[in-house]
Amino acid sequence: MNKTLLMYVTPPGQDDDFIAMPLGIIYLGAIVRQAGLPVECVDERVATEEEVKAAIARNDIIGFSSLTPHVGRAIRWAEHARSLGKKVMMGGPHATVDPDTFLDSGHFDVVVRGEAEHAIVPVITRFDDRAALGEILGLSYFDGGGAKAATPDRPLIAEEELDAIPFPAWDMLPFNRYTALNRERLFYIFSSRGCPFRCIYCQKELTGRGFRTRSVGNICDELDLIVRKYQPGNILFIDELFTCQKKRVYALCDEIIRRGMKFNWACETRVDRLDYPMAKRMREAGCGRLYYGVETASQKCLDTLKKDCKAYKIVDAIRVARRAGLWSKVFLIVGTPGETLADVRETERVMRLAMPDLIRISLFNPLTATESFETYKDRIDPNLVFTEYVDSDRSPYIHENFSNDELNRIRRRMVADYERWYAAAPQRARRYLARVRFYLENPALGRKRLRRALGLDGRPQAPPARAVDV
Repeated sequence: MNKTLLMYVTPPGQDDDFIAMPLGIIYLGAIVRQAGLPVECVDERVATEEEVKAAIARNDIIGFSSLTPHVGRAIRWAEHARSLGKKVMMGGPHATVDPDTFLDSGHFDVVVRGEAEHAIVPVITRFDDRAALGEILGLSYFDGGGAKAATPDRPLIAEEELDAIPFPAWDMLPFNRYTALNRERLFYIFSSRGCPFRCIYCQKELTGRGFRTRSVGNICDELDLIVRKYQPGNILFIDELFTCQKKRVYALCDEIIRRGMKFNWACETRVDRLDYPMAKRMREAGCGRLYYGVETASQKCLDTLKKDCKAYKIVDAIRVARRAGLWSKVFLIVGTPGETLADVRETERVMRLAMPDLIRISLFNPLTATESFETYKDRIDPNLVFTEYVDSDRSPYIHENFSNDELNRIRRRMVADYERWYAAAPQRARRYLARVRFYLENPALGRKRLRRALGLDGRPQAPPARAVDV
């Protein structure tokens, strides 16, 4: 019986401040184990090179997963595995849209395209039978004659089937190594898949442009298990758009409150998918942080990115978060095609009106198989596509108005200027008045906060926890 290793490929040290278990490989690990097959998982961010090599050596099938910037690294690990005579497969978002890069490297036998939950066990059990592989949807592989072959795409998992997927096999990864790097004890959870919006920079082939959600009961069962077993400091819903369906958000918050679950959580939203009543209910259910994919406050650039959003909504949405007692972080992009200094200044102006707690800025990066990649391919350096990504200092896109160095100077200056402005006395006063308003609108929480400040709640006083940048 083949023994399988599932490996997440990412260089150590890249995301230590917000590191958490990667859900992709431990979801699949749970499915393989449920089928009665031997399997283990390794995340090279929390494993030494020697441990990774030992894990590869003791298994027969090695399955890799990586994001676009680490494709080259995945290929190098595959080359090592093949040198030991291992059978090698690849999956994940980039593999879904660009399987030939892996097959053409000569180091992979099979590429699994799309959602792999229904494919992983058939692939493992039929790995040595090339004719049988041809019956599995969503595969690119070498047939018995050594020629490249591909089966039709596998359809997305139906919404009503999501609850049947077992919870991630958290025990397959060393949780203590993640907490050693991130003392907040961060956990990830998927409660939905897909996003209906058409932003040109998003790869949608893996999860689709629809919106599929697990049942509220199933989500809360997983939350309850995580809280009881691991006592996380924060749980991040890594849904592409958590607040896509207002009714679902209310139902989930209501069930968290009904069950009496107490934990801190965060999620990502859009400025046009949150209002004050919803934000307040989320706060009551334990939400403490919101992450907004704003990208830019220039209407011209929003239209270029096809955000399908009006710039005037940005200020109101971020102020809604503060009014509801939620900390907010805004993600921005510089270097949108056609962007000028005037557009950059407009974004800076709006950020000071909205006053999010943190801004983070990346360069415009057209990923493979996105609309942005196809639209602007005549201005993309193909040598940088596999090495540069959101948090890098370079982009494969060659901008019309700025050099790469100029864009990075703009990015760094925007963050530094905003942080100085945010820390100044007038802004501290604005935040203080916002807290006063919050407690006036929520007197029960105000009384609780006052008792804690006066040391009357029976608990020792401690300095406030620093918000971890995740």
